[in-house]
Amino acid sequence: MNDLLPPDPPGPPHPPDPAVPEPLPLVVEQLAKSYRSKHGEPFPAVKGISFTVAPGECFGLLGPNGAGKSTSMNCIVGFYPPTAGRVFLLGIDVHADPKRARARLGVCSQEDTLDTDFTVFDQMVLYASFFRIPEAEAERRTRHLLERFGLAHKAQEPVEALSGGMRRRLQVARALVADPRLLILDEPTTGLDPEARRVVWNVIDDFRRGGGAILLSTHYMQEAERLCDRVGIIHQGLILDVAPPAALIARHLGPATVREEIRPGVFWERPPNLEDVYLKLTGTSLTSGPTDEEARE
Repeated sequence: MNDLLPPDPPGPPHPPDPAVPEPLPLVVEQLAKSYRSKHGEPFPAVKGISFTVAPGECFGLLGPNGAGKSTSMNCIVGFYPPTAGRVFLLGIDVHADPKRARARLGVCSQEDTLDTDFTVFDQMVLYASFFRIPEAEAERRTRHLLERFGLAHKAQEPVEALSGGMRRRLQVARALVADPRLLILDEPTTGLDPEARRVVWNVIDDFRRGGGAILLSTHYMQEAERLCDRVGIIHQGLILDVAPPAALIARHLGPATVREEIRPGVFWERPPNLEDVYLKLTGTSLTSGPTDEEARE
C-alpha cells in the first residue's frame, strides 16, 4: 500500500448545507480484485465485499494472512485498481478522482514506507508538506505527535537508526500529521511490544472520540475486540459476517464457555472470543494462511 502519494490541495472551504447529509467517510460497494497467478490462471483475492464506516467508528477487517485484507486496503486507498466495484472516500470516488479523495486520508500500510534519508522530525514535516500544511504548523504537529508516540527523544536521529517497533510507531504518527478524517491502518501494531501497542490503541481511541473514522485490518483478536465498534470477518476474499464483536460472539457461539487443552491432560475453560468465531465460520485459525501475495502465486 502506498501511503506517500500526495493529494491535490483542497479547494476553498464551503459552508455545509444542513439540507444535504454529510457523506460517510468510507463506502465500499461490491469491491472485487483478481490477479493473474504465475501459471496464468486468475486468482480472485477479493470477491465482492461491501461495507461502510461512519464518523467516529472503528471498523475492523479480521482475518489471517491471505484472507484478502491487504488487497482490500490497497484497492480502498486507490493504489490497486479494482476488478469490479466502487470505493468512495468522503463521497469522492477514489478511482475516478484519487488525489482529491485522498486529501483527508491518513494511511499506515503494512509495509515500511519510511524514507531513511531524513531524521525522524524532518520525515514528519516533509510528509505534512505534501498536504500543503505550512511549515510552522507542520512542526507544531510533529512535536505533538512525536511526544504522543514516545518518540520525542528520537526527533533528530535518522530514521534508519530506529528499532523496528519505533519505525512502526513513526509510521502511524505520520499518518496523523495531516489531520485526516479517515484513517486506514493495515496491521498497525505488528512488531510492537505490549506497552507500545497500548500507546497506539490510546491514540486510535482519541482519534475516534474526535469524530475520525478508522478502517483497521488485524489478525489480533484482542485488538479487534478492544478497538472495533464493528468487525467484518474476512476469509478467502469474502466478508462472512459483520457486527459488533460481542454480537458476533453471541450470534455464533452463545454464552457457552470454551474448553481447551493447554497441555497434555490439563484443561481450562474460558469465555468465547472472536478467534473462536473465526474458527467456527471458516475452519481455520487467525494465525494460519499465507500473505495475499503468496496466496496468488
